[in-house]
Amino acid sequence: MVRAMRNIAWGFLSTVILSMVIAVLLSTIGAPAFAQTTAHQRVGVEAKDSFEATIGTSVEIFRFDTTKTNALEIDPAISLDLFFRRRFGLSFEVPALVWIATGREAVPRSVGAVGDPEVTASYTFRISDWRLSAALSYTHPFGIWNPYEAGERQIASGSGYPKLGTFFSAVRYLDPIVAGVSLRGETCFARPERSGTSTRPLILTANLFATEALNDVVALSASLSPKLSWPRYLNGIPDESGIAYSLTGSASLVFSEKDHSLRIGVSKLLSDYSAPVAFDLGFSSTFRKKE
Repeated sequence: MVRAMRNIAWGFLSTVILSMVIAVLLSTIGAPAFAQTTAHQRVGVEAKDSFEATIGTSVEIFRFDTTKTNALEIDPAISLDLFFRRRFGLSFEVPALVWIATGREAVPRSVGAVGDPEVTASYTFRISDWRLSAALSYTHPFGIWNPYEAGERQIASGSGYPKLGTFFSAVRYLDPIVAGVSLRGETCFARPERSGTSTRPLILTANLFATEALNDVVALSASLSPKLSWPRYLNGIPDESGIAYSLTGSASLVFSEKDHSLRIGVSKLLSDYSAPVAFDLGFSSTFRKKE
């Protein structure tokens, strides 16, 4: 058990270190190697906007099969991002879950519910060609999570845990590439259950990402994200499952035109070959006020 936990932790740490090494190598590439100037590269040059608001919507779709039925899971979300004087940020996100059965005898055929909303406060600053961000987030347990309610309504859209998270990212601008690394930590506070109180002390997620501008409109984005989850503690006693490790990869095309952006992508849980491919679609619109 101890050896397995060490192997998982070492795998996670190795992936994070590899991500950071790749990011450092990218940062050493000189700008003269990229002579073309594109609209995507210009995000590295901050405009003099005193206020910026971005309204976005996204949806993730994937298919899953169980012994009882086949179904499509659709995970939509709406978000509002506010950015003040290019430094202070405030974000809101409300997710949802829609389950559509594809089996002929499935009852109900479809069901949906709102998930756990999240609010995030962030601070962003620049050092040379690097943009650094730090954030603090809170997720409220609004969605359906209780096993009895979830069984009755045929859907579970939340975790039941109040969550506090911290986030740090470092982004490097290299014409026409934007690359970076981020690290997120989350703690799930007490959730009342029938047999007591449960918590999840720590969930760590790293992310290595890069975006390359193909022209003034289209960009190609890719990311690799390892995740390390501590087990659930029930009445102070950890589950026997131990620490869980996962690795997710994603790729997408981003279409940008002035203040509008459209994203079309796919993602896959690489640590589980049987996991389905998820399709992702997102749209955002930005409003700016100049100084």
